[in-house]
Amino acid sequence: MFKVLENEVFKTKRTIIRPITVLFPLLVVVFTVLFFNSTGYVLESTINQWSFLWLNLYLALIIGLIDRYEKNSTEYKTILSSPTNLFAYELGRILHGALLSFIVSFFLVVFLILTSFIWTVRVGMVSCLVAVGGLFLTTIWEIPLYTWLSRISNFYVTLGLAFIGSMIGIYCVTTFSWGPILPYGWSNLFPVALIKLHINGTPIKIGALVPNASWTIFASIGLFIIFSYLAAYSFQKQVIKNA
Repeated sequence: MFKVLENEVFKTKRTIIRPITVLFPLLVVVFTVLFFNSTGYVLESTINQWSFLWLNLYLALIIGLIDRYEKNSTEYKTILSSPTNLFAYELGRILHGALLSFIVSFFLVVFLILTSFIWTVRVGMVSCLVAVGGLFLTTIWEIPLYTWLSRISNFYVTLGLAFIGSMIGIYCVTTFSWGPILPYGWSNLFPVALIKLHINGTPIKIGALVPNASWTIFASIGLFIIFSYLAAYSFQKQVIKNA
């Protein structure tokens, strides 16, 4: 499985995957500075935007592109001829997606730290860093889902699901009492107490009680394990059937 991860990392060497992973969070920071500078909460607003839309789109984009490269090059024939267990192979591809998610989160942290030298942080830098780390974990469940979906459909379906899911997630979380049970709403809920911004981007009043949403991390990890197993099992059965 880790050998597969190493191979997947090597495959991205001459692709746009790596540049996107660096530039994507930078563009998000620039976008937030341009449109949310007047609010006085540039760093907090960046994390807020990252939580409900941009990270979801990045995961769908990057996983969809990886799948497209694989289909255009060998149509998974290399994997078919590999002695590696197909179940383990798919788990390795999922781990690669998780690694990219971690790396893009790391670069966002770097850009946030650099931005903090220009714009003040109301909640403290540590809270921002914890929020970004938590967002990596609360969205990790999406990786096996997109890995499976992009393989059985295409890049556009995966990207469309990420966008629609993000919109539905933020709408339901802010509208219905049952909204927090939706996985797409977990990343919306987690950073609220840390960045002191409501999901809609408005500041939380001093002294206001904010529910602890750390449970979303454990829920996301649990769903990640379940989806990873199902995606790997589906890949194994589908490839054997088509072989």
